[in-house]
Amino acid sequence: MSTTCWRKPVAIEQGLTLPQAVDRLFGIPLARHPVLRNAVNTLVKAMSQAKQLKLEEESIASASGRNRWTLPRSELIGLNNAILLHGVFGEPKVVIRIFSQPKERRQHAEWARSLLLERQSVASLGLISRELLRFLDLLDSAADLKQERLPNPFENALPQMGLGDYGGNLLKALATQTAALSMGDSMMVHYFNGELEQAYAAAIGLQTDNPLLRQYRQLILDAYQEAKDFDDLLDAWR
Repeated sequence: MSTTCWRKPVAIEQGLTLPQAVDRLFGIPLARHPVLRNAVNTLVKAMSQAKQLKLEEESIASASGRNRWTLPRSELIGLNNAILLHGVFGEPKVVIRIFSQPKERRQHAEWARSLLLERQSVASLGLISRELLRFLDLLDSAADLKQERLPNPFENALPQMGLGDYGGNLLKALATQTAALSMGDSMMVHYFNGELEQAYAAAIGLQTDNPLLRQYRQLILDAYQEAKDFDDLLDAWR
């Protein structure tokens, strides 16, 4: 006599939409914050293309017939860390390099520690000092950013929400205090903020032995020259 072995069905865990994921991580409804929504969408797209964040396509019943992209729950920690790093450094490409290049990650952690902890404006920028210390310590370690969650150093709102003094990211907030920054810090802030001409002006006058600053100094000089050559080419065609 044969017997049938019955097994309990295994539940398939569904992924989360980005609004669901952000609400779970930070308690923020993306629908009410379009600036943050756009920033997160841009960041996640860049991270996905760089294979630093995994998205899954799900079929849904809709009139448009379109599928939707969801985030596996196993990627929540990676998304949390990417959003926090984006809030500090302001550029998806920098976040990607921090995730993928350990040496550059440590250099950015050292620079951020020097810039943020030596300033008197930490409290005014809405940073929780204890959480900021933990954030920088973990960033400066060998911890897997896809497995170990960075603490949130922002007290009231994510910088990408564009509220208060942030203006989009922490470095943009620091850019308003440029007079108090060193030449190297000013160069980095302007570069991360997309202000190439100001970054170039700072790079021209910078003398440093710091390897990270030297790397970015050359990158800025090259980027400025490329932009200038392109402008000259356009002028020649007119």
